[in-house]
Amino acid sequence: TTNGFEIYYTNDSFGYAQRAISGFLTQDELQLEVDRRKQRKPLVSIEISDKITNRPYQKEAVTAVCDAISKKHRKMLIVQATGSGKTRVSISIVDVLRRHNYVKNILFLADRTALVKQAKNSYSQLLEDLTCCNLLDNKDDPESSRMIFSTYPTMMNAIDEKKNKNGEKLFSPGHFDLIICDEVHRSIYRKYQEIFEYFDAMLLGMTATPKDEIDKNTYGIFELENGVPTYGYDLAQAVKDGYLVDYVSVESQLKFITQGIVYD
Repeated sequence: TTNGFEIYYTNDSFGYAQRAISGFLTQDELQLEVDRRKQRKPLVSIEISDKITNRPYQKEAVTAVCDAISKKHRKMLIVQATGSGKTRVSISIVDVLRRHNYVKNILFLADRTALVKQAKNSYSQLLEDLTCCNLLDNKDDPESSRMIFSTYPTMMNAIDEKKNKNGEKLFSPGHFDLIICDEVHRSIYRKYQEIFEYFDAMLLGMTATPKDEIDKNTYGIFELENGVPTYGYDLAQAVKDGYLVDYVSVESQLKFITQGIVYD
């Protein structure tokens, strides 16, 4: 429905509240939503692949996100210690949601080129049937790919510039079903927030920053209570469980600090 200025989307077959969207969904995207009424399987008794995630806390993270989606949440936040396998958790979530017909096209955003490349390699190895495209690599074809990997600025440009074979905008507001943001606390504000306002997609944020250090805005964007992510697994718990080792701090003195600077 529209009043000529704002567009609102209501999909009452799934029980979602009406929401504002930035543009009309295409006929194919609407048909897919209609088909999903019959094809979508409930996220109960989900099977999590041990090949992707075999640690108990990783399975808990996948289950927590699936539970949130079942409760009609469209924005989820995972806070997990560095080295505990956030990317693998996201791969498992994509795997489960694809098998239950919740997602078809997925976008993975990271703020550094190396992270984008690394994530694409992990997804390609663990989900061999998933066609992947790194937008930073001109050899890949985004139109024939189910999963797009990109940095934030590249995606901002691609929204306007990428066209499909019919010459229409490839990345329409309804193109993606799920957007995954890596190190979300660094990147989700200011101008890049427009990406999330443009696409009508579920949002999965991941960060290794401890939950008491994440800006209140991060929780606000994910419509969560401050300090309460969808799932959290901190460094202290990972060390206690034997999956990570604690850091060691080394102190050294500098003459400059202890003696100051004195003119010759």
